[in-house]
Amino acid sequence: MSADRYDILFEPVVIGPKTAPNRFWQTPHATGFGTEYPDMQAAYRGMKAVGGWGVVFTEATSVAPETDKVPYVLGRLWDEGDVRNSRRIVERIHAGGALAGVELEYHASMSVASEGRLVAHSVDPVAGEGPLPVAYAGTAAALRESDIARVQDLHVQAALRAVDAGYDLITLHCGHAASLISHFLIPYYNTRTDAYGGSFENRARFARETLTQVRAAVGDRAAVGLRFGVDTLDGPLGLGDRGMRHDGEAPRVLQHLDDVVDYWDLIIGGVDWGQDAQSSRTARENHEARFTGRMKRYTAKPVVNVGRFNSPDTMAKVIRSGQADFIGAARAGISDPFLPAKIRDGGIEDIRECIGCNMCVSRANMANGRIICTQNPTIGEEFRRDWHPETFETAGNRDRAVLVVGAGPAGLECAMVLGKRGFDMVHLVDAAEEVGGSLNWIARLPGRQEWRHVVEYREHQLSKLKNVTTILGTRLSADDILDYGAEIVVIATGAHYAADAVSPYDRRPLSLGDTYRGNVLTPEEVMSGEATIGDRVLVWDTDGYFVGPGIAEHLAALGHDVTAVTPASAFGPYLHQTMEDARMTEDLRALGVRIFPSSGLGHADADTVPVKTLAGSVDVGVDTLVVVGQRVADSGLYQDLQDRRSEWSQAGLTSVYSIGDSLRPSFIADAVFSGHRLAREIDSPNPAEPRPYIRERRLLNATETDFTLAGRAQSRTV
Repeated sequence: MSADRYDILFEPVVIGPKTAPNRFWQTPHATGFGTEYPDMQAAYRGMKAVGGWGVVFTEATSVAPETDKVPYVLGRLWDEGDVRNSRRIVERIHAGGALAGVELEYHASMSVASEGRLVAHSVDPVAGEGPLPVAYAGTAAALRESDIARVQDLHVQAALRAVDAGYDLITLHCGHAASLISHFLIPYYNTRTDAYGGSFENRARFARETLTQVRAAVGDRAAVGLRFGVDTLDGPLGLGDRGMRHDGEAPRVLQHLDDVVDYWDLIIGGVDWGQDAQSSRTARENHEARFTGRMKRYTAKPVVNVGRFNSPDTMAKVIRSGQADFIGAARAGISDPFLPAKIRDGGIEDIRECIGCNMCVSRANMANGRIICTQNPTIGEEFRRDWHPETFETAGNRDRAVLVVGAGPAGLECAMVLGKRGFDMVHLVDAAEEVGGSLNWIARLPGRQEWRHVVEYREHQLSKLKNVTTILGTRLSADDILDYGAEIVVIATGAHYAADAVSPYDRRPLSLGDTYRGNVLTPEEVMSGEATIGDRVLVWDTDGYFVGPGIAEHLAALGHDVTAVTPASAFGPYLHQTMEDARMTEDLRALGVRIFPSSGLGHADADTVPVKTLAGSVDVGVDTLVVVGQRVADSGLYQDLQDRRSEWSQAGLTSVYSIGDSLRPSFIADAVFSGHRLAREIDSPNPAEPRPYIRERRLLNATETDFTLAGRAQSRTV
């Protein structure tokens, strides 16, 4: 059992007519499953319940067709069909011993109703400042007083469908300055002059009436709460003084509505919800406490706080200090669905800590993107591949000796899973003196220290596996491998940045001309600490993610004069998906970094490089050029072994596989997944070819058996 200091986390808590078995609350978050993919959603949420989360929510759930966010795949409770699909989800959550929660929203600010081509409404009743603009050059329709009762009834009907599906908790969304309820409350949006605008009581009227009606309709069949954004933050990332402030009207909202809710889920952030879901580059654990930490004094009801909690000690402190009654988490539960169970059972050292990379967030922002995680390759695969994050079947070929070459993210994951699948002998060999591969220099970039958890978690797991041996400082050639005695060889030698990188924008390698005499470096060389770097540095980035901005920030912080140039429309455009771009850009500007987006490089003249912008050419003095461009797979060893295939039999070698960046340079999450997938399927007829997974879709003349791994619908043979 857990040590006494953590027992407080496992106390039951009464929430209106329901009782949560403990204080772990998996907050609503997107998956790309919605109610359209009920088995994937059910398996995903059900795994959290099995892992010990006492309350498990699905995700933002639209109350009516007029508020759909297609192409984003979120929850829906529009009709009986949605109730049926939701019932499957709730059953799996209940089977794991948790309460099931749903978050209802009328999301006018992003609703373009592109599926049903219907009309969403905004808070403003007439022209003036005008109805609220929404995405894609549109606006929501004005909500007149005569429309309000109908919209409130949409919430009531959705709540009734929720209890019909079996949900225990119904949250009305009033956060991220996104829902209609929040727009009524916030002066920035609410410019009405009728009974629903102006004074605080008038602006709170819609929320109070809607909550009252929903509670009356569901009775004691469900607890009803509000997910409330207590601070919409300062500009430019927030709404400033016209928004909701934790030291302004937020306490008054809690006091005013406390009698019509059963609980409060408190968050922060305006339209840029990335300030709530900040990455580890800018925010540490419990980073929202300065906004939410004093709110509990204004309510007699249970309070949920979020803040990318990883540490059990921090969690216990949050509860004991009176900051909150529940530990709310999305990303921590994505990284480790079994986090509560590990705390309860004394396995804290086995927690797979969230690194705050926001890869999960990026997929939610990519409209129809299915959830993925850098730390947890099984996330989203619970149903379609039948993967469990903590359980591994003994491999049918466990008696084969396995050699994994390369101890980066892919190799570490592969060796760990092979060890957990019971192989008699696994050797993990790397030429470096420490495991980690590219993460050893990546984690030294500003704000990326927590990414070391990817290495540290696997290093610890390997230390407990007596059948896995790690050998460092040893570079293997094809001859060495053929003499090694291994029967299965996995190549995980990674990739490297090329100094003459081919740009994805014009498919040409970088060409500065023969006259450029500057020092050209790659990111690995910069971070090695051994390269000579001049005062004036130009970072040329076609990679498009965190490395280019990270190198620029690193060098600028050391005092170099840094200029960043990219053909993309922004420096590190994928950071927009991880919601890091706004703060990254401001941090670079504060360090004096000049940024030239949508630009190219011309032929250099001595120590000057012409930057070709849309407005003309700008000469930039450069002593050192850092090229953050194409990564090239280090596949030479794999190819050498393939070329000597005729020698395998004599050497006792049966198969050679390539994984991770040595197969395809990509995200770290993809490298980890690649290693995991091969190890999971190493005893399949052809491990190099991924097994079919269950495709959850409408099938004509379907039966339940079609949606199994052995079902005929998944077969690729005719």
